Amino acid sequence: MQINNIKSLYLLTFIVLGIIWISTSSFQQTNELTKEQAIELAEQFIIDNGYTNLFANKVKLSYELLDDRNKNKVISRRKNTLHKKAFCISERDDRWDVGFLSTSIDLNKLDSKKRETNLPGRAVIVLKNGKGIKIAHKTPLFSYFEKLI
Repeated sequence: MQINNIKSLYLLTFIVLGIIWISTSSFQQTNELTKEQAIELAEQFIIDNGYTNLFANKVKLSYELLDDRNKNKVISRRKNTLHKKAFCISERDDRWDVGFLSTSIDLNKLDSKKRETNLPGRAVIVLKNGKGIKIAHKTPLFSYFEKLI
């Protein structure tokens, strides 16, 4: 008699745990980065990697394909080439592409017509799962991006 009660208790426990697992897994939210989080990460990335007029973080330096391995040379080449604030953004299934204008563009002289063209700059790719961030190697087509400023 006791063995049947133990078996019933195990079976009941198994069923309850199964119901809990099913209910929690079906209602879990995805932990994808929001647009705002992607922008913040991309802005910090270009600062850390020496593309702005601010100091680069040599510890967090990310190399591009053809970069010299001398950190000082990399930072010197990149110095003040991009504005520190994101200009535009584009969403894809698994990533955000965050656009930064070249410092050759005077933001004070940027009218609404020019804003919609393919201005010079770079894009930072931020994976929505938060597991990767890098600078894009292809020239971005900012005319297709949503403008932020």
